Amino acid sequence: MVNPDRVRHARMYYGWSQAELAALVGTTQPKLSQLEKGLYSSSELVDAIAQATQYSREWFDLGPLPDLPTGSLRFRKQASSRVRDDERIRCHVRQAIEILAKFSDLPQSPPVQLRPLYPSETLSTARIEQVALEVREQLGVGPSDAIPNLVRAIERCGVVVIGSAVDIEKHSGASFWPDYPHGHPIICISRGISGDRQRFTAGHELGHLILHQFGNPDPKTAESEANRFASALLIPRDAALEWIEPPITLRKLALVKAQWGISIRALVRRSLDLHLIDDANRLSLEKQIASRGWTKQEPIDVPYEQPALLKRLIEIGSGLPAAERGRLPNLLLPPLAARDLVA
Repeated sequence: MVNPDRVRHARMYYGWSQAELAALVGTTQPKLSQLEKGLYSSSELVDAIAQATQYSREWFDLGPLPDLPTGSLRFRKQASSRVRDDERIRCHVRQAIEILAKFSDLPQSPPVQLRPLYPSETLSTARIEQVALEVREQLGVGPSDAIPNLVRAIERCGVVVIGSAVDIEKHSGASFWPDYPHGHPIICISRGISGDRQRFTAGHELGHLILHQFGNPDPKTAESEANRFASALLIPRDAALEWIEPPITLRKLALVKAQWGISIRALVRRSLDLHLIDDANRLSLEKQIASRGWTKQEPIDVPYEQPALLKRLIEIGSGLPAAERGRLPNLLLPPLAARDLVA
Protein backbone atom coordinates (compact mmCIF):
# COMPACT_ATOMS: atom_id res chain seq x y z
CA MET A 1 0.00 0.00 0.00
CA VAL A 2 1.27 3.45 -0.92
CA ASN A 3 2.39 5.67 1.96
CA PRO A 4 0.95 9.16 1.29
CA ASP A 5 3.73 10.84 3.26
CA ARG A 6 6.28 9.37 0.87
CA VAL A 7 4.47 10.86 -2.10
CA ARG A 8 4.65 14.30 -0.52
CA HIS A 9 8.26 13.69 0.53
CA ALA A 10 9.33 12.80 -3.02
CA ARG A 11 7.76 16.01 -4.31
CA MET A 12 9.28 18.20 -1.59
CA TYR A 13 12.75 16.71 -2.10
CA TYR A 14 12.80 18.41 -5.50
CA GLY A 15 11.18 21.59 -4.22
CA TRP A 16 8.17 21.16 -6.50
CA SER A 17 4.71 22.50 -5.84
CA GLN A 18 1.74 20.16 -6.24
CA ALA A 19 0.85 21.94 -9.48
CA GLU A 20 4.37 21.43 -10.85
CA LEU A 21 4.46 17.70 -10.10
CA ALA A 22 0.88 17.26 -11.35
CA ALA A 23 1.87 18.79 -14.69
CA LEU A 24 4.87 16.45 -14.93
CA VAL A 25 2.81 13.30 -14.37
CA GLY A 26 -0.31 14.30 -16.31
CA THR A 27 -2.79 14.71 -13.49
CA THR A 28 -4.48 17.57 -11.69
CA GLN A 29 -3.36 19.36 -8.55
CA PRO A 30 -6.55 18.38 -6.63
CA LYS A 31 -5.98 14.69 -7.39
CA LEU A 32 -2.36 14.90 -6.28
CA SER A 33 -3.42 16.70 -3.12
CA GLN A 34 -5.90 13.93 -2.33
CA LEU A 35 -3.21 11.30 -2.98
CA GLU A 36 -0.85 13.02 -0.52
CA LYS A 37 -3.62 13.08 2.08
CA GLY A 38 -4.44 9.38 1.62
CA LEU A 39 -7.90 10.19 0.24
CA TYR A 40 -7.27 8.90 -3.27
CA SER A 41 -5.50 5.82 -4.66
CA SER A 42 -4.10 5.22 -8.11
CA SER A 43 -1.31 2.77 -8.92
CA GLU A 44 -0.87 4.37 -12.33
CA LEU A 45 -0.37 7.81 -10.78
CA VAL A 46 2.16 6.52 -8.25
CA ASP A 47 4.01 4.75 -11.08
CA ALA A 48 4.20 8.06 -12.94
CA ILE A 49 5.41 9.89 -9.81
CA ALA A 50 8.11 7.26 -9.28
CA GLN A 51 9.28 7.75 -12.85
CA ALA A 52 9.27 11.55 -12.58
CA THR A 53 11.10 11.65 -9.24
CA GLN A 54 13.39 8.65 -9.89
CA TYR A 55 12.48 7.06 -6.56
CA SER A 56 12.11 3.28 -6.84
CA ARG A 57 8.44 2.29 -7.10
CA GLU A 58 8.77 0.00 -4.07
CA TRP A 59 10.08 2.91 -1.96
CA PHE A 60 6.56 4.39 -1.91
CA ASP A 61 5.19 1.21 -0.29
CA LEU A 62 7.56 1.27 2.68
CA GLY A 63 6.43 2.21 6.17
CA PRO A 64 6.48 5.63 7.83
CA LEU A 65 9.45 7.89 7.25
CA PRO A 66 11.58 8.81 10.28
CA ASP A 67 10.13 11.56 12.41
CA LEU A 68 11.85 14.90 11.85
CA PRO A 69 9.54 17.69 13.01
CA THR A 70 9.66 20.98 11.15
CA GLY A 71 11.90 23.35 13.08
CA SER A 72 14.03 20.61 14.65
CA LEU A 73 16.90 21.06 12.20
CA ARG A 74 19.55 23.70 12.82
CA PHE A 75 20.50 25.43 9.57
CA ARG A 76 23.56 27.43 8.58
CA LYS A 77 22.13 29.48 5.74
CA GLN A 78 21.80 32.91 4.20
CA ALA A 79 18.95 35.15 5.35
CA SER A 80 17.56 35.14 1.80
CA SER A 81 17.18 31.36 1.66
CA ARG A 82 13.72 30.01 0.86
CA VAL A 83 11.45 27.94 3.10
CA ARG A 84 11.14 25.50 0.20
CA ASP A 85 14.89 24.88 0.35
CA ASP A 86 14.69 24.32 4.12
CA GLU A 87 12.16 21.59 3.37
CA ARG A 88 14.44 20.04 0.73
CA ILE A 89 17.27 19.75 3.25
CA ARG A 90 14.82 18.30 5.78
CA CYS A 91 13.77 15.65 3.24
CA HIS A 92 17.37 14.78 2.54
CA VAL A 93 18.20 14.36 6.23
CA ARG A 94 15.09 12.18 6.76
CA GLN A 95 16.33 9.90 3.99
CA ALA A 96 19.74 9.74 5.64
CA ILE A 97 18.17 8.80 8.99
CA GLU A 98 16.20 6.01 7.33
CA ILE A 99 19.25 4.60 5.55
CA LEU A 100 21.47 4.97 8.62
CA ALA A 101 18.97 3.04 10.78
CA LYS A 102 19.57 -0.03 8.61
CA PHE A 103 23.33 -0.06 9.17
CA SER A 104 24.12 1.77 12.42
CA ASP A 105 24.17 -1.42 14.52
CA LEU A 106 27.03 -2.96 12.54
CA PRO A 107 30.16 -3.76 14.57
CA GLN A 108 32.06 -1.41 12.25
CA SER A 109 29.83 1.50 13.30
CA PRO A 110 31.83 3.72 15.70
CA PRO A 111 30.14 4.55 19.01
CA VAL A 112 29.16 8.16 19.57
CA GLN A 113 31.87 9.64 21.78
CA LEU A 114 30.54 13.18 22.00
CA ARG A 115 28.12 14.37 24.66
CA PRO A 116 26.05 17.55 24.56
CA LEU A 117 25.97 20.14 27.31
CA TYR A 118 23.04 20.18 29.69
CA PRO A 119 20.81 23.28 29.58
CA SER A 120 21.80 24.25 33.12
CA GLU A 121 25.30 25.17 31.91
CA THR A 122 25.96 28.86 31.30
CA LEU A 123 27.41 29.43 27.84
CA SER A 124 29.89 32.25 28.32
CA THR A 125 32.47 32.78 25.59
CA ALA A 126 35.09 31.34 27.97
CA ARG A 127 32.98 28.21 28.45
CA ILE A 128 32.55 27.78 24.69
CA GLU A 129 36.32 28.05 24.24
CA GLN A 130 36.80 25.40 26.92
CA VAL A 131 34.21 23.07 25.39
CA ALA A 132 35.96 23.36 22.03
CA LEU A 133 39.23 22.28 23.67
CA GLU A 134 37.46 19.32 25.29
CA VAL A 135 35.99 18.28 21.96
CA ARG A 136 39.41 18.55 20.29
CA GLU A 137 40.71 16.10 22.91
CA GLN A 138 37.84 13.73 22.10
CA LEU A 139 38.76 14.05 18.42
CA GLY A 140 42.31 13.02 19.28
CA VAL A 141 43.89 16.40 18.53
CA GLY A 142 46.18 18.36 20.85
CA PRO A 143 45.51 22.00 21.79
CA SER A 144 48.44 23.28 19.73
CA ASP A 145 47.89 21.10 16.67
CA ALA A 146 45.93 21.80 13.49
CA ILE A 147 43.19 19.27 12.68
CA PRO A 148 44.37 17.63 9.44
CA ASN A 149 40.96 16.27 8.42
CA LEU A 150 38.07 17.55 10.52
CA VAL A 151 35.34 15.57 8.74
CA ARG A 152 37.09 12.23 9.27
CA ALA A 153 37.88 13.12 12.90
CA ILE A 154 34.21 13.88 13.52
CA GLU A 155 33.18 10.61 11.86
CA ARG A 156 35.56 8.61 14.05
CA CYS A 157 33.57 9.96 17.00
CA GLY A 158 30.36 8.49 15.58
CA VAL A 159 28.93 11.53 13.79
CA VAL A 160 27.68 10.84 10.26
CA VAL A 161 28.54 13.53 7.69
CA ILE A 162 26.58 13.70 4.43
CA GLY A 163 26.39 16.04 1.46
CA SER A 164 23.32 17.93 0.30
CA ALA A 165 21.86 18.76 -3.10
CA VAL A 166 24.31 20.74 -5.20
CA ASP A 167 21.80 23.37 -6.32
CA ILE A 168 20.76 24.55 -2.84
CA GLU A 169 23.23 27.42 -2.91
CA LYS A 170 22.07 29.46 0.09
CA HIS A 171 22.52 26.68 2.65
CA SER A 172 25.92 25.72 4.03
CA GLY A 173 24.83 23.04 6.47
CA ALA A 174 22.34 21.53 8.88
CA SER A 175 22.47 19.11 11.81
CA PHE A 176 20.21 16.80 13.79
CA TRP A 177 20.62 14.13 16.46
CA PRO A 178 17.96 11.45 15.86
CA ASP A 179 16.89 9.17 18.69
CA TYR A 180 19.23 10.80 21.22
CA PRO A 181 21.17 9.33 23.01
CA HIS A 182 21.04 6.08 21.00
CA GLY A 183 21.19 7.41 17.45
CA HIS A 184 24.10 8.79 15.49
CA PRO A 185 24.19 12.58 15.03
CA ILE A 186 24.02 13.74 11.42
CA ILE A 187 25.76 16.75 9.89
CA CYS A 188 24.70 17.76 6.38
CA ILE A 189 27.07 20.01 4.41
CA SER A 190 26.34 21.59 1.03
CA ARG A 191 28.23 20.28 -1.95
CA GLY A 192 30.41 22.50 -4.08
CA ILE A 193 31.76 24.76 -1.33
CA SER A 194 35.44 25.41 -0.66
CA GLY A 195 37.40 23.23 1.75
CA ASP A 196 37.86 25.99 4.32
CA ARG A 197 34.15 26.77 4.27
CA GLN A 198 33.34 23.06 4.55
CA ARG A 199 35.56 22.72 7.63
CA PHE A 200 34.03 25.76 9.30
CA THR A 201 30.52 24.50 8.54
CA ALA A 202 31.38 21.08 9.99
CA GLY A 203 32.66 22.78 13.16
CA HIS A 204 29.64 25.07 13.29
CA GLU A 205 27.15 22.20 13.05
CA LEU A 206 29.13 20.17 15.56
CA GLY A 207 28.80 23.20 17.84
CA HIS A 208 25.02 23.07 17.52
CA LEU A 209 25.01 19.37 18.40
CA ILE A 210 27.17 19.94 21.49
CA LEU A 211 25.86 23.30 22.69
CA HIS A 212 22.19 23.28 21.70
CA GLN A 213 20.90 19.71 21.86
CA PHE A 214 18.94 20.55 25.00
CA GLY A 215 18.98 24.34 25.10
CA ASN A 216 16.94 26.44 22.68
CA PRO A 217 18.43 29.94 22.43
CA ASP A 218 17.13 32.41 19.89
CA PRO A 219 18.52 31.75 16.39
CA LYS A 220 20.88 34.76 16.40
CA THR A 221 22.44 33.72 19.71
CA ALA A 222 22.69 30.08 18.64
CA GLU A 223 24.45 31.02 15.41
CA SER A 224 26.90 33.29 17.24
CA GLU A 225 27.71 30.55 19.76
CA ALA A 226 28.17 27.93 17.04
CA ASN A 227 30.47 30.28 15.12
CA ARG A 228 32.55 30.89 18.23
CA PHE A 229 32.78 27.14 18.83
CA ALA A 230 33.83 26.44 15.22
CA SER A 231 36.58 29.06 15.37
CA ALA A 232 37.87 27.78 18.71
CA LEU A 233 37.76 24.19 17.44
CA LEU A 234 39.80 25.02 14.34
CA ILE A 235 42.33 27.28 16.06
CA PRO A 236 42.25 27.35 19.89
CA ARG A 237 42.79 30.59 21.78
CA ASP A 238 46.41 30.03 22.81
CA ALA A 239 47.40 28.89 19.34
CA ALA A 240 45.64 31.88 17.80
CA LEU A 241 47.45 34.29 20.11
CA GLU A 242 50.74 32.67 19.09
CA TRP A 243 50.09 32.65 15.35
CA ILE A 244 48.14 35.87 14.84
CA GLU A 245 50.59 38.61 15.80
CA PRO A 246 49.77 42.33 15.46
CA PRO A 247 49.93 44.27 13.27
CA ILE A 248 47.49 41.96 11.51
CA THR A 249 47.48 41.93 7.72
CA LEU A 250 45.79 39.75 5.13
CA ARG A 251 49.19 38.31 4.20
CA LYS A 252 49.75 37.15 7.78
CA LEU A 253 46.26 35.68 7.98
CA ALA A 254 46.82 33.80 4.71
CA LEU A 255 49.84 32.10 6.29
CA VAL A 256 47.71 31.14 9.31
CA LYS A 257 45.04 29.77 6.98
CA ALA A 258 47.60 27.58 5.22
CA GLN A 259 48.60 26.02 8.55
CA TRP A 260 45.23 25.72 10.30
CA GLY A 261 42.69 25.28 7.48
CA ILE A 262 40.45 28.16 8.53
CA SER A 263 39.42 30.93 6.14
CA ILE A 264 40.90 34.43 6.18
CA ARG A 265 37.46 35.92 6.84
CA ALA A 266 36.95 33.62 9.82
CA LEU A 267 40.41 34.57 11.09
CA VAL A 268 39.46 38.25 10.95
CA ARG A 269 36.49 37.50 13.16
CA ARG A 270 38.64 35.31 15.41
CA SER A 271 41.07 38.20 15.82
CA LEU A 272 38.23 40.49 16.85
CA ASP A 273 36.83 37.95 19.33
CA LEU A 274 40.25 37.61 20.97
CA HIS A 275 40.71 41.41 21.10
CA LEU A 276 43.68 41.36 18.76
CA ILE A 277 41.96 44.00 16.63
CA ASP A 278 39.12 46.45 17.19
CA ASP A 279 36.01 46.87 15.09
CA ALA A 280 37.62 49.53 12.91
CA ASN A 281 40.46 47.15 12.08
CA ARG A 282 37.94 44.40 11.31
CA LEU A 283 36.03 46.66 8.95
CA SER A 284 39.24 47.69 7.19
CA LEU A 285 40.33 44.08 6.70
CA GLU A 286 36.91 43.05 5.43
CA LYS A 287 36.92 45.91 2.91
CA GLN A 288 40.34 44.74 1.70
CA ILE A 289 38.97 41.20 1.32
CA ALA A 290 36.00 42.49 -0.71
CA SER A 291 38.17 44.74 -2.91
CA ARG A 292 40.37 41.77 -3.81
CA GLY A 293 37.39 39.59 -4.70
CA TRP A 294 38.06 37.16 -1.86
CA THR A 295 34.52 37.04 -0.48
CA LYS A 296 33.74 34.01 -2.66
CA GLN A 297 37.19 32.61 -3.44
CA GLU A 298 40.14 33.19 -1.16
CA PRO A 299 43.80 32.45 -1.90
CA ILE A 300 45.35 29.33 -0.34
CA ASP A 301 43.43 26.22 -1.33
CA VAL A 302 42.18 24.05 1.53
CA PRO A 303 41.36 20.52 0.31
CA TYR A 304 37.75 19.34 0.40
CA GLU A 305 37.34 16.58 2.99
CA GLN A 306 35.43 13.57 1.69
CA PRO A 307 33.07 11.88 4.18
CA ALA A 308 33.48 8.12 4.37
CA LEU A 309 31.52 6.65 7.31
CA LEU A 310 28.03 6.23 5.85
CA LYS A 311 29.33 4.92 2.54
CA ARG A 312 31.47 2.34 4.35
CA LEU A 313 28.55 1.20 6.52
CA ILE A 314 26.28 0.88 3.48
CA GLU A 315 28.86 -1.13 1.56
CA ILE A 316 29.56 -3.50 4.47
CA GLY A 317 25.93 -3.81 5.54
CA SER A 318 24.80 -4.56 1.99
CA GLY A 319 27.23 -7.46 1.79
CA LEU A 320 29.10 -6.11 -1.21
CA PRO A 321 32.33 -8.00 -1.96
CA ALA A 322 35.43 -5.92 -1.30
CA ALA A 323 36.11 -5.71 -5.05
CA GLU A 324 32.71 -4.05 -5.63
CA ARG A 325 32.82 -1.51 -2.81
CA GLY A 326 33.42 1.40 -5.14
CA ARG A 327 29.73 1.52 -6.05
CA LEU A 328 26.58 1.93 -4.00
CA PRO A 329 23.88 -0.74 -3.81
CA ASN A 330 20.32 0.15 -4.75
CA LEU A 331 19.04 2.37 -1.94
CA LEU A 332 15.67 2.91 -3.70
CA LEU A 333 16.48 6.63 -3.88
CA PRO A 334 17.07 8.90 -6.88
CA PRO A 335 20.70 8.77 -8.08
CA LEU A 336 21.21 12.40 -6.97
CA ALA A 337 19.96 11.63 -3.46
CA ALA A 338 22.09 8.48 -3.13
CA ARG A 339 25.17 10.34 -4.32
CA ASP A 340 24.63 13.22 -1.92
CA LEU A 341 24.39 10.86 1.05
CA VAL A 342 28.04 9.89 0.60
CA ALA A 343 29.40 13.08 -1.02
